[in-house]
Amino acid sequence: MNSDKPSSQNLERDQHPAVLLYLFKRDFVDAGKRYFCPHCLRIEGLMALFPEIRHAIEVRYVAFAKPRGQLAEWVGDDQQSCPQLIFVGGDDSLSAAYSQRAPTGTLHITRTNDILSYLIARFKLPQIHP
Repeated sequence: MNSDKPSSQNLERDQHPAVLLYLFKRDFVDAGKRYFCPHCLRIEGLMALFPEIRHAIEVRYVAFAKPRGQLAEWVGDDQQSCPQLIFVGGDDSLSAAYSQRAPTGTLHITRTNDILSYLIARFKLPQIHP
């Protein structure tokens, strides 16, 4: 493990543990074709409508090619999917319903719908219309 990981002492003003959001860069090449990630786009759209999210969490954009920045250090080589929320200091009262423990011990959320549900609950946003 790299010692560059932020300290769990780094708490945000609202007393939620520090949260890192990993997203793919908006335009990437895979097998010779250009793509964007539709799952990351859903999270980007929510942050565009509610910019308070982007101001309260650290967003890190990574290339599609592995290794994907420090993501592998947080969750392991086999769990580098995006989007992904990393809870630096462990779960908060809302994330425990959605998070799982990576082989590295890091608590994280990997399912797009769970990330959206967590962000909606944490920031007290309107619900997704059925």
